[in-house]
Amino acid sequence: MSLFGAASGFGTGGASMFGSAAADNHNPMKDIEVTSSPDDSIGCLSFSPPTLPGNFLIAGSWANDVRCWEVQDSGQTIPKAQQMHTGPVLDVCWSDDGSKVFTASCDKTAKMWDLNSNQAIQIAQVVKTYPLQEGWARLVPWVAKIPYTIILYYRKDAV
Repeated sequence: MSLFGAASGFGTGGASMFGSAAADNHNPMKDIEVTSSPDDSIGCLSFSPPTLPGNFLIAGSWANDVRCWEVQDSGQTIPKAQQMHTGPVLDVCWSDDGSKVFTASCDKTAKMWDLNSNQAIQIAQVVKTYPLQEGWARLVPWVAKIPYTIILYYRKDAV
């Protein structure tokens, strides 16, 4: 008997060292498969805050887009809206009230997407990045707090 129960090839079943072979559960982790997915890898995900009446999912992708789906109780998804950046999207987050989504991209911009009007406006632009400081886009959750502002500065002696 092999360690993972495959005596004659990878994944061929049989008894494992952890007991009998596992039952075939179709979706034991309750994964959600989205319709109209991006054309490239998804880099970040965020579910809507509980303040919204529905359940929504935001995804940023390496295809330069941010998409929003409504997730129904059955697990099915309905595409709702989409916005674009000119570079891969590195981070997304919701405002506390769920009315806005904040995005950050490799195009060195951060945007605020007003879901009521479906308009996105640029709220930040990185003029220059320095070595070891390219994680700026992960600051988006800090910007998402009212009044939606953040000041970043660079100290040359800090590098």
